[in-house]
Amino acid sequence: MKKKQPTTTTSPETKQEQGISFDKEKDFEFVQLDKSIHDTKFETKPTTYFKDAFKRFCKSKSSVTAAGILGILILMAIFVPIIDGNNIESANIETTLLPPKWFENTNGFLDGTGYVEDVVLDPSTDLPADNNGVTIYFPDAIQGEITREETTMSDTLTPNVLDFGKGGYVAWTYLGGSQEATFSSPAIEMRSNSVIDISYVTDGEERPDLSFTGYISTGMGEEEENFDLSFTKEGNTYSTSWDNTTSNTSFYLNFELSGNEVWMSSLSIKVDGEEAMLSTTEMTINQETGRQEMVEVPAGILEPKDFIYNNLVDESNVIPDDSTWTSAGGTWAIKEIVVTTGSFRYDYYKGVYGEDIYEYNKQEIDTFIANGWIEPTFTWTNTNMVNGEWAVDDAAVGFKLTELGEQYCPLREVTTEKSQYFYSMSGGHWSQSVVGTRSRYRDFYFKGFIAECKPVNFILGTNNEGVDFFKLLFSGLLTSLELGLLASVINIVIGVVWGSISGYFGGTVDLLMERFTEILGGMPWIVLMTLIVLLLGSNFWTFLLALCLTGWIGTSATTRAQFYRFKGREYVLAARTLGASDSRLIFRHILPNGIGTIITGSILMIPSVIFQEATISYLLPNVLSFQGTSFGVTLSRAQSYIYTAPYLIISGSIVMAIIMICFNLFGNGLRDAFNPSLKGGNE
Repeated sequence: MKKKQPTTTTSPETKQEQGISFDKEKDFEFVQLDKSIHDTKFETKPTTYFKDAFKRFCKSKSSVTAAGILGILILMAIFVPIIDGNNIESANIETTLLPPKWFENTNGFLDGTGYVEDVVLDPSTDLPADNNGVTIYFPDAIQGEITREETTMSDTLTPNVLDFGKGGYVAWTYLGGSQEATFSSPAIEMRSNSVIDISYVTDGEERPDLSFTGYISTGMGEEEENFDLSFTKEGNTYSTSWDNTTSNTSFYLNFELSGNEVWMSSLSIKVDGEEAMLSTTEMTINQETGRQEMVEVPAGILEPKDFIYNNLVDESNVIPDDSTWTSAGGTWAIKEIVVTTGSFRYDYYKGVYGEDIYEYNKQEIDTFIANGWIEPTFTWTNTNMVNGEWAVDDAAVGFKLTELGEQYCPLREVTTEKSQYFYSMSGGHWSQSVVGTRSRYRDFYFKGFIAECKPVNFILGTNNEGVDFFKLLFSGLLTSLELGLLASVINIVIGVVWGSISGYFGGTVDLLMERFTEILGGMPWIVLMTLIVLLLGSNFWTFLLALCLTGWIGTSATTRAQFYRFKGREYVLAARTLGASDSRLIFRHILPNGIGTIITGSILMIPSVIFQEATISYLLPNVLSFQGTSFGVTLSRAQSYIYTAPYLIISGSIVMAIIMICFNLFGNGLRDAFNPSLKGGNE
């Protein structure tokens, strides 16, 4: 039982002596004797500055999310170039500008297909025409039906238009100036007393400034007689006839244009009613003998495509050799050539990874045999001695695919009649060429363009060099992140030290240091960077040096402003009164209070460096030359294909935007986390 303390200073003994009685219920209270009595513990635990900052940073969901995304992008920049085995060092023209492919058969949405319009069709097959013998669109990769229409082409000199076009006009256009536009034929063979008929068809418009002349030569290159040719107009056809009353056998046709232009759909030259022969020859291959022969070229009726093929297009305005059609003072164009064009959806991946006819050389065939992919088989028809060994000559060529060859060998089937392969009975083998069916995706694997022997879907497509843009982008991002991180660390250290000294001491020290930064910051950075590159060479380290020469000035100014803000506060005065040194005041009292603003600006320096590098790569593409590539270089090269392959610049820009936004949110979170005024706050 615990006795209550009396309300007066009178002791119990005195009360007892004075006859004062005690009331047990009022003067005493009972307690639990077995209960532990001690001080109440604190409900919170002691923490450190960085633990408290981390706790406050984690409360910002946007900052944590941004940090997570940045971490993923950084990990991808590190590991994508390692894991992705596709070759980005060598160009592969066959996989050029493939669109991204994530899905199958989604009618154009990230499925590796695209809609192709106005492709010239071959009337004999009603399929897209080859371009100079090279197949551009494979029939098995065309999805659905081909939409066909008659299209009129002008100023389009592609081989397909010229090969399959109908009608049309060719125009000889006067370029202006004192010189007249002239067009002359090579020598036209004729006989004495021959009759030469010339006619041409125009678009029907009058051409008063057009004049035709002709001259005959002795055959020694000297002009003997020059005369005007008067044409008779009938509809759109102009014609004339000239009788050769001399003994000369060479005739030249020449027309002059002093203004305007003349359109022709054909030009016919005949000698005695037969197709005229030009006194020039060209090299051709005899299909029966396989030998090269010189043959004479007939003039005949020149269609628009004949004008092009006979060197009438003279864009440099330099007169060609006298043995060909010559032109000067003007230029040629075509118009109103009608072709059949088609539009269709095309699976670019199926077209790239399909099969075609390809010619393999000796080294490649020997490599296939050495790899155990194929085994040569022959029809033993004839043997003779070759280099001291009995060998099969002119034997039928054949190959048998091995088990490995079924999976890896690009050569699937041999076209025997076009192949020349020789096999020695002693075990050696040599060849000139083997023509056969090629599996293109196996060929890409054989040449090292793709990592696995199977069709590859490129997440972000391929660039103009046919390399994986996904790997190229993150390989460049790694280089740019390294550059940005190193530049940021160096600039932060220099800027914080410089700004701390300037802002803390003030006075003359601050005045001198500020004048120095103003002089250095007044120099144009591009000029400064260019001078450094010219002096030290173009590489990663010289560009880093250029970034660090003036990059710290912004951090220095921010740090200086924070020191002027906090160095006069009461807690700084109290610390100085207690004997704190200058370094302790700077790094323990003033700098921690301004570190939030400094960190935010410093974090944003990393994407700023990436933008700077991208700007320089675009403006001065020959200045920067890193060993691999960089994010800025990759994006600047993709800008050239913004119309033909917009997915390149779009995907790169999205990654750039994500990096910028995430760095911004991440920097804001760090600013709040390191703000000492919020230390211990619950919100």
